[in-house]
Amino acid sequence: MKLFTIGPVQMHPETLEVRKMAIPYFRTKEFSDFTFEMDRKFKQVIGTAQESQAVYLTASGTAAMEAAVINCFDRTDNVLVIVGGSFGKRFSAICSIHDIPHTDIEVPFGKALTEEDLLPYDGKGYTGLLVNLDESSTGQLYDVHMLHRFCARNGILFVVDAITSFLCDPYRMDEFGVDVTIASSQKGLALSPGLAIITLNERAVRRTMEKDPKCMYFDFKDYYKNMERGQMPFTPAIGIFMELDDMLSHILSIGLDRHLAHIADNATYFRTRIGEFEGYLPGYPLSNAITPVMFHDPICTELFHALRKRGLVVNPTGGERANTMIRVAHVGDLEREDYDELIKAICEERASLLNNGFRKEKE
Repeated sequence: MKLFTIGPVQMHPETLEVRKMAIPYFRTKEFSDFTFEMDRKFKQVIGTAQESQAVYLTASGTAAMEAAVINCFDRTDNVLVIVGGSFGKRFSAICSIHDIPHTDIEVPFGKALTEEDLLPYDGKGYTGLLVNLDESSTGQLYDVHMLHRFCARNGILFVVDAITSFLCDPYRMDEFGVDVTIASSQKGLALSPGLAIITLNERAVRRTMEKDPKCMYFDFKDYYKNMERGQMPFTPAIGIFMELDDMLSHILSIGLDRHLAHIADNATYFRTRIGEFEGYLPGYPLSNAITPVMFHDPICTELFHALRKRGLVVNPTGGERANTMIRVAHVGDLEREDYDELIKAICEERASLLNNGFRKEKE
């Protein structure tokens, strides 16, 4: 199978070689030194000061979202949540489960989030803002600078789920004014699933020291203390740590700009050719991570299965757009020739489906 999916992604051969290595015992000085160096490189790549804290969880991205929320906020807070798709709804659900007061800013499908959408919430006493910077269920990339300006003038803690955007779009945590960044191993990093990373600047760390999450595994204070000795409070995802260190070394050796340029080139190359199979794009800003391809004919469920039989896996879409949108990712070990193969396959399978009656009925 060749993965054009946003997580897991088509992994690089070098990373697969790291996966084959024996797992070392980790309660040693050698592993602590390794962790310190890995942590230094990660902070360099994500664009934050070495004084920031990174929490490495053996968990999924959703676990990191929940951990960030319960460590940064409680019932005394009032949080804004950008809800433009299923992952925005997930942030809202986490707040509801933990009784954290929140207000959802709904972004209907097809509409870009604008400054005007935020104006009604200025000066209303909100203490935090949660956003999935690239809402991967729709592919919309929100304007991080606009959101930062809003948070700065309101004194709001800015929490960004960059799980899909990190290492796909330009992202400099401190430069963009982000207080908390959530990342995950299986997307832009192109590693095995199972490692989630929450990075907090000094302001956010101080805030978490004042909170008391009713949870043992996700209490950040325990992670801060253990990281002083280069360790985690619980068994870490050792193998993915090794993959992460290797990937960070690679990115730093070739340069972050070059890494991002390759993903941007994949995205642009694919998007300029979707007219060949009569696909079209929604009208909002897109991340380089993933392209939401719209079709006028209700073929996408069948198209997903037909492509998969060819060994080409794209992201299906749930809900009301299940039959009219697929999502194609641009991360991992993919080149232009891979998109040539995918485009040819979509053209052929679309034609076959339409010939077999999968055509939109005329109103």
